[in-house]
Amino acid sequence: MNNENNKTKPSTLDTFLHEYGDSLSFVGGAAFVFAILQVIYFQLYVHSPAFYAYLNVCADLSTMLLNLFGEEVVLKGRTMVSAAGPTVTVVEGCDALRIHSVLVAVIMAYQCSIKDKIIGIVCGVALMYFLNLIRISFLLWIDIHATEWFDIFHHTILPFGLWLAAMVYFYCWGRRV
Repeated sequence: MNNENNKTKPSTLDTFLHEYGDSLSFVGGAAFVFAILQVIYFQLYVHSPAFYAYLNVCADLSTMLLNLFGEEVVLKGRTMVSAAGPTVTVVEGCDALRIHSVLVAVIMAYQCSIKDKIIGIVCGVALMYFLNLIRISFLLWIDIHATEWFDIFHHTILPFGLWLAAMVYFYCWGRRV
């Protein structure tokens, strides 16, 4: 038996780690950052005064956006009320902060300079925030003009659109850096 042949031959695990180590490191790093952000979100942020202030700003800006496009909407608390009758209340889940967390996590785990990461995070979160305001506004618009489509847009189409936008942003940002 020749032990030298066994020592020079890499194990399957070594081959796997050599081939996929960078990807595993990226996924593990992103999962770690995401987990930390989720602990902060659920343990410290949700139901805090800052969280409700954030929801109020989202509702206020969404109302202004709808008014800008000619919809008669007033804001009562965090509830946008249309002159036509339908209402949309901005609550937990409307904040899109989980999507922000995923985007921040993958950018933080990406192999690039800290400057590129900061620029990527600031631009990505700003873009996702703006798209979320459009989503909130569009939900009330849908409820006013095409009520039968509200549920599918609220639960499927618009959330998917936000996730898709985050993935496209990350892809484009990653190609640039």
